[in-house]
Amino acid sequence: MLSTNFIKLLFFKNISINLFMLLTLLATSTATANLPVLGDPTLDSFSSKEEKQLGLAFYRSLRANLVFIDDLQINDYLKSIGQRLASRSDAAGDEFHFFIIKAPTINAFAGPAGYIGIHTGLILEAKNESQLASVLAHEIAHVSQRHLARAFDNSGQSTALTIATLLAAILIGTQDSQAGQAVLLSGIAGNAQSSINFTRSNEYEADRVGIGILADTGINPEGMVEFFEILLDKSPDGDMEYLRTHPLSSNRVSEAKNRLTDKSEALPNDSLDFQLTKARLIILLSKQPAYYLDDDVVGTDFVGQYQKALAAIRLHKTDLAISILNQYLEKHKHPWIRLALAEAYTVKKQDKKALEILSVLANLYPGYLPVTMAYAEALNRNKMPEKSITLLKKQLQMHDDGTVYKALAKAYYANGQVAAALESTGDQYARQGYIELAIQQYDNALQQDNISQSTKQRLIAAKKALKKIMKEHKDWP
Repeated sequence: MLSTNFIKLLFFKNISINLFMLLTLLATSTATANLPVLGDPTLDSFSSKEEKQLGLAFYRSLRANLVFIDDLQINDYLKSIGQRLASRSDAAGDEFHFFIIKAPTINAFAGPAGYIGIHTGLILEAKNESQLASVLAHEIAHVSQRHLARAFDNSGQSTALTIATLLAAILIGTQDSQAGQAVLLSGIAGNAQSSINFTRSNEYEADRVGIGILADTGINPEGMVEFFEILLDKSPDGDMEYLRTHPLSSNRVSEAKNRLTDKSEALPNDSLDFQLTKARLIILLSKQPAYYLDDDVVGTDFVGQYQKALAAIRLHKTDLAISILNQYLEKHKHPWIRLALAEAYTVKKQDKKALEILSVLANLYPGYLPVTMAYAEALNRNKMPEKSITLLKKQLQMHDDGTVYKALAKAYYANGQVAAALESTGDQYARQGYIELAIQQYDNALQQDNISQSTKQRLIAAKKALKKIMKEHKDWP
């Protein structure tokens, strides 16, 4: 049975795990067993609870070692399309986590318990939404068919070592592709053929299921074939990181083509949201934003001019950005125009103007996280923390998210409510899996003067619930 010692270590300690420690612990914690059987519904030894904790441990190790893209608008788009696709999968009722790693490589991966990562290089390489969605659907299929979970559950030493190696290679390869390849190749040495056959079986199944997910979501699945062809064109010898963990052959491309139907090919393959996301990501990553002030580079269409406005904001050319964005306020109702306009006024130190724009947006898009967070920050800058607190509490009714609790803590501090701020920070840590840190924040809140009896009871109850979780995990075999 898979040992959970390393999961406990990651889950309860606020530390940065060494990637080779993760590899070693995974590889040495297994016993000999057969390769997993695709489609087998029984998962006796590897429980869903263990899988969730492994997923959180895996995500936290990624967070500790790699650079994430934390832009709320970009992430909201990815989560939105990811959740749309996941809702059409066999795992529709499960929780998924979509995130973006800052890395120029074309890569994506599905970790334990629905943690799906996309590299920035893959988003930038995709030409339309269908191509990006095809990768997400493929990774969602790995989760819905429980490929990784089955491998861990069966825990054959060679199989587990291969999986651990793949996880480590994903991380290491992001920073050093040659080192990642070395780890990958050394890990599967001596058992290469059975591991590769198993992986290929997974890939064919994920393609088939992914195409169905795309069509059911209303996205043209032809993007999967298109992206396969892009990958083969860019790496004919298969040395790309993505192809080392997702083996691709001409047979896979042909089979994917054969699964397309006239009905599915008539579905849309792109969206304005994708193009704006890509434009925003380009400016976010650019080391020379001035390059994108040239119309010959960005074009004169809406997306190109939005990109030019973002570049102008980065360069503090706020008048240019405001002029560009104002031209599109009536033509296009997309909320990102006004968000960019508010950002331009904020950079220009005109906080009241930014607040006015965001107030209108908050009424038009209640519950839309990027708007809520921008509006809350503007309220704090304009010394209106009480209104910010009210706004964020409403947001929590729709999204019980650590990011919102972090902002709420900031608003409470600005309003002089120290105990409430500490409690919100504890709530943030609890939702991020930092149990001991959460309990510490609750203890700090309990030590504050003049807290109400109801607040004490709530804090004590929250501590009790977290300690129960800790006890359950300590009782794991």
